[in-house]
Amino acid sequence: MTRPLLRTVLATIVVVDLISFYFFLGDARTIALAEGLPIDPFSELVSRALVRGGIILIGVASAVAFARRPGRLWEGTLALAGLILLSTAHAHLFGSPWRHLFYSGLCLLGWLLGLAVSRRGGAPRDESYARIGSIALLGAAYLNAGVSKLAYGGGDWISGTPIQAVILGQDGLVGDGIVSLYRSWVVATPWAAGLFSFATVGFELAGPLMLVGRRVRLLVTAGLLLMHANIYLLTDILYWESMVFLVVFGLSWDAPTPETLRPVTATRSHDRRLAGAAVVLATCALLAIVHQSRRFAHPEPASAAASVSPEPPPIATPMLRQIGPFTLGQTVGQSWSVESFSISDGGFVAVLSGGPGRRAAFEVTCARTEHRSPFDLGAAHVFYSSDLDFPELEDVGREVQQQVRQAAAGHDICEQLATWRRAAMPPR
Repeated sequence: MTRPLLRTVLATIVVVDLISFYFFLGDARTIALAEGLPIDPFSELVSRALVRGGIILIGVASAVAFARRPGRLWEGTLALAGLILLSTAHAHLFGSPWRHLFYSGLCLLGWLLGLAVSRRGGAPRDESYARIGSIALLGAAYLNAGVSKLAYGGGDWISGTPIQAVILGQDGLVGDGIVSLYRSWVVATPWAAGLFSFATVGFELAGPLMLVGRRVRLLVTAGLLLMHANIYLLTDILYWESMVFLVVFGLSWDAPTPETLRPVTATRSHDRRLAGAAVVLATCALLAIVHQSRRFAHPEPASAAASVSPEPPPIATPMLRQIGPFTLGQTVGQSWSVESFSISDGGFVAVLSGGPGRRAAFEVTCARTEHRSPFDLGAAHVFYSSDLDFPELEDVGREVQQQVRQAAAGHDICEQLATWRRAAMPPR
């Protein structure tokens, strides 16, 4: 694909994401105000209709100017700044960022970095490095996704259990049709779920190989596209932005331009510096991901008072028989079972019974709160409420935490929680 077309597609998705933030940010602000949650001054300002509308107008105008001619470095930077402001405010209000909205800004950043390299080399309108920059950051995003799955889920993720849990949480296997039959087959066939999980991690870790050459890039792109299509069939989760970028950048040609045909000196020295920088950046990403996984998988002990759900659990709704990875009667841990469910403002509550006189309510929520729990998963809280002492609840609490983590299957837990909650709520 030609670079003008690549630039146009990139700018178009940036515009779509900018406009989408008007509604996403407005909804997040409305929910935060309705629940009486504290809003920081930055998010309060950016989320106002006039302010976010102004940011979007400026961002859209900049993206259009960026698309019209090559080498528009500052116009692209202004559009990227708009995405950063809106995404940051939304993450603060919602409780976590939405990863599917990262890809446009990420590819735009790579494009701008490539333009900066060309400009420094005296060819400000050459977009060869811009295209490579977008491919590089797109591949890095998938690399980080693969590393995150291994760091957070380890061997359990590759086993296929998280994919099976997500299918059950999203679909429940009660529908009719070919898709439901396919989902049922994957849930009932451990080796198939394990193969899909292994292939997912493998192709994500291979993301940076898209820089090696067109043949390798086509292979990796095809694998990632099939991965996304399969995930959509199994879970209804669609990352369409990343799929579009995979198509346009993965199928693009490595056609040289007059600027890139100029003699290059100290090629080996440049290659060594590039390889060294890539190793350093990959190592930093790995260390950061591992640190976060240990931080959230093994939180610091907290006092029982701070870990108990700050409000009494809502009244259980008899109509709820399943939510997320949990179903009524399901065994959790060695001696606990799910007794009832209820919907809370920011998530759901599962009441578990461990025998006579042993009951506990676990609330999984992404509502913003000053309270913390030893079972938290980043922005997602797993509060508990019970008359039992913490040592009697710790094992089952860890099991609830682990099942929620596995069911998210490496995706944003708060996004998954919102999906589980919508799917579980009875129709009005």
